[in-house]
Amino acid sequence: MNDIIIDPLSMMQSTVVMVLSCFLGVFIANLFLELGFADLISKPITPLMKLANLPSTFSIPAMISTLDVRGGLSMIGSIREKNSIDDSAIIAYKLVSRPFSTVFFLFRYYLPVSLAALGFYVGSIYIVLSFALAFICMFFGIIYGKLKVKRREISFENPNKSKKKNNVIVSALNSAFEMTKKVFLRYIFVMLFVNLLAFFGIFDLISREIDIYTKFFGFSSNFAVIISIYIVSPLAAVLTAGEFLKNDLIGIKECLLSLLIGRFLFTALMDYPRHSLPFYASIFPIKLAFKLFLAGIVANAIAIAFLILVVFLF
Repeated sequence: MNDIIIDPLSMMQSTVVMVLSCFLGVFIANLFLELGFADLISKPITPLMKLANLPSTFSIPAMISTLDVRGGLSMIGSIREKNSIDDSAIIAYKLVSRPFSTVFFLFRYYLPVSLAALGFYVGSIYIVLSFALAFICMFFGIIYGKLKVKRREISFENPNKSKKKNNVIVSALNSAFEMTKKVFLRYIFVMLFVNLLAFFGIFDLISREIDIYTKFFGFSSNFAVIISIYIVSPLAAVLTAGEFLKNDLIGIKECLLSLLIGRFLFTALMDYPRHSLPFYASIFPIKLAFKLFLAGIVANAIAIAFLILVVFLF
C-alpha cells in the first residue's frame, strides 16, 4: 500500500535540488536586474508577454526557466511580493511560459531518453507532441491573460546603480538567501503533508483503479502496463514502451496514446500533488498555489485530449 511514499533519501535529494535551484535562480535573476541587464534579456520575448497582458519583466524569469524551471518561478514569487501582482497574472504566466520550461526538460529527458528508447521516428513524434502540448498551454495562457489580466508594467528601480559591484552582488545574495529560506520551510511542511496522504494509500488506490479502466475500454494489456508504469516512473515507461515496440508487442499509435495518457495521469496524480503543489505553496499563498495546480491540470487535460484525437487521426 505504501510503495509510493517518498522515502527520506528521495525527499532529501528533492529538497537539496529545490534549494539550489531556488537560490541560484533568484540570485542570477536579481544580479541581472541589479546590473541593468533586464531590458537586454527581456527583448526577444517581450511581445509574447504583452500579448498575454503580462508585464514585460515576466520575460526574464521565462527565459531563466529554460535553464532552471524552479529558479524562474522563484523569481516570479519575488516579483509578486514586491509589486502586488494579481493572481490571474501569475496563472497566465505559468501557462504562457510552458514552452520555455519544456526546453529545460528537452536536453535532460526527451532527447537522451525518448530518441534512444523509442527510436528516431517514434521518439521524434513523441518530442513534437510534447512541445505541441506546451504550446497549446501557452495559447490557453494568452487567452486567459487577455480575459483576466489588467496589463500594467513593472519598472525595476535599481537602487545600487551608484554602488560598487561587490555591493550589488551582496544585495543579490541577500535577496536569494531570504527567498530560499522562506521557500525551504514551506516546502518541507507541504512535502510532509503529501507524504502523509501517500502513507494512507491514497495514490496507490487511484493507480489501481486506472489499470481497471484502461482494460475496460478495450486496450491491450501492454497499453495498460505502460500507463501504470508511467504513473510511477515516466522514464521506466518510455523504456518499456521502447522494448514493446522493438518486439512488436504494441503498435506505434497505441504506444503514443499510452504515453500521452500516462503523462497526464502522472502529472495529475503524482507530479503535481507531490512536487509542483508543494513548490507552488512554498512560494505563493496556498490559495494561489491551488489555483496554479488546478489551472495546470485543466490545461493539460484539454491539450492532451486534443493531441490524443490528433494521434487517432494520424
